[in-house]
Amino acid sequence: MIITIFFIGFILGLAYSLIGEKLPLLVPDVVAKEDNSWILNLFIGVVNALIMLISYYYYGFSYEFFSSLIVTALVLIIFISDFKYMIILDSPLLIGGIFILILKYYYFDLKTMGLSILSGLLLFLLMLLIGIIGKKIFKREALGGGDIKLAILIGIILGFRLGLVSIILSSLIALPYALASLMLNKNKEVPFGPFLIGSMAIVFLFSDKFMNLINFLT
Repeated sequence: MIITIFFIGFILGLAYSLIGEKLPLLVPDVVAKEDNSWILNLFIGVVNALIMLISYYYYGFSYEFFSSLIVTALVLIIFISDFKYMIILDSPLLIGGIFILILKYYYFDLKTMGLSILSGLLLFLLMLLIGIIGKKIFKREALGGGDIKLAILIGIILGFRLGLVSIILSSLIALPYALASLMLNKNKEVPFGPFLIGSMAIVFLFSDKFMNLINFLT
């Protein structure tokens, strides 16, 4: 079983690398760049396989196991596509969100699924408001459309409170990178999607600890 799970995870990791590399090229005006090196592809495959093994060890075939697979897939795909092409595609977000909702309905109930959708919509509106305010202040796009739509998925996966923590955490993590980029190249845009999805993965992984912190502060 261990070898089978590792092999499946490795193949899936290679597929995620390919999706993050090639799928953005289907969008008009996206210019092809140098392909990922085979070393990077192998690294992504191994990382995904190890995460899959660890998830199986801790959770078995449960909601946490399957949802962790979806979160990992999204992290890898978005990291590649946004860092390389400054684009977050709708299709991975849509497919990931649908799968998460199906899992929540199957393992929990319709109410849980509905609350997840509501949380996603609230975070979407919050990010949209931040984008509008940021555009007025900086006289340029502060958030990309993909970043704003990603907030829906964050809310669906984490819920509103943990999703809000995830967005705040992503801003704190992205700040040093953004400052360094501005100092080195004032016209360079900073891809925020990888920080959003990375923070979502961190909060998802340590959800109990973050929830305890929220309860302590409130």
